[in-house]
Order: sequence, then structure tokens, then C-alpha cells
Amino acid sequence: MTIRSHLLLLASAGLGLAAAAPAAAHPHVWITTKAEIVYGPDGRVTGLRHAWTFDPSYSALTVQGLERGGDGAPSPQALAVLARENIESLGDSRYFTALKVSGRPVEVGAPEAPAMGYADGALTLSFTLPLKAPAGPGALSLEVFDPTYFVAFSLAEGDGVATLSGAPAGCRATVHRPRPQAADAKSAGKSTDKPAAGMSEAFFEALTAASTYGVQFANRIVVACS
Repeated sequence: MTIRSHLLLLASAGLGLAAAAPAAAHPHVWITTKAEIVYGPDGRVTGLRHAWTFDPSYSALTVQGLERGGDGAPSPQALAVLARENIESLGDSRYFTALKVSGRPVEVGAPEAPAMGYADGALTLSFTLPLKAPAGPGALSLEVFDPTYFVAFSLAEGDGVATLSGAPAGCRATVHRPRPQAADAKSAGKSTDKPAAGMSEAFFEALTAASTYGVQFANRIVVACS
């Protein structure tokens, strides 16, 4: 079940209908991300580790009805099932991940070690994406975004938002956030997928994974090695 279908199912069940109904303006889900880029002994990239924290509203809707532990939080077993369900749904969206090394797209394999945590009223999904083949050396660019903008991704603040594991000496990660005006609905008219009549839901429903609309909201991590 995709994030989109899961949210609409919650809406149809009457859970938080005002927040989840299809008529609400995009985006519908907000996710704050951190990423770790993993290198092998030969200095080539071997995988990515994602940590995605969902917004409190989506988290609250999602944990309703889950088995609870003695502390009132969702049980580890329920969270493990939730993690697997989320990971299984993300394949169609290519895990909202676009990785390039030396300007060339790099394919990732099946996700590993999915886990879901719950703290301070928010769910955090973590998982590893191994590369199908080690990549590099060369400049690396990692983008996380939803082409349809149903989900809004933003990079976390503070330390640990972009880390390198086992990288060669001299490699540094730089974070690039979308321009502030990209978050303004008025910027939609500047997109390749220009809506015919404002920010209508029909416009967004017509977008697909091949759309270029969501790229204007992409968060980018760039790694360069001296």
C-alpha cells in the first residue's frame, strides 16, 4: 500500500478526514529526512541509509488501531509490520530516491533492514538501499523528492542530516535545499507540468512518477572529494 493509498484509506474510514481528504491542497504528507552514504574499502559508494520522520498528523492517523505496549506507544511488533508495509509500497516510487555519480544515474537494489520508530508523536522509517553495483569514485548527487508532490520532503536541521560512512579522506557532503519560492504555490506556473487552472487537485492527480513537477522541491546532497 502506497503512502497515497494508505492516507486515502484512513480518510474513507473517517480518521482525520479533514486532513486526509482528497480535496485538501497538496502536499498531503510531510517527511523530514536524514541520509548516510556508505562507502566500501575501495572508496566506492555501496549504499544509502535513509531515516524519514513523518509529520505528527500523518503519524497519528497511522498509529490509530495499532497494538500498544505498556507505555502506550505502538508495540515493537506492530511497528515492525508497519515498516515492512511501508517498504513494500515504496518500490513503485523508486524509494523517492535519485542518485547520480559523476553525472550518471545509479540503480539501487532491494531495501534492507527496514525499521519503524515512534517518539514524540512522530513515526520514523529507516532503511538501507544497497547499490546494485558499487559506484565511483566521482562526485555524487543524492536527491529525495516526490515527482507528484503528494509527499513533501525536507532535509532535517542540525548535525547528522548528511553523513558519510567509510568515505575516503577529503570527501565532504554539502546540503542544498530548494529555493524558498519553490515552496510557494505560485511557483507551480513555472514548472514544466504547468497546471491549466491554478493548483487544482485534478492537476496533481494527473501527475505520475515521470512528472518533472516535484523536482523543484527536491532536496539535494552533494559529495565532492579532493
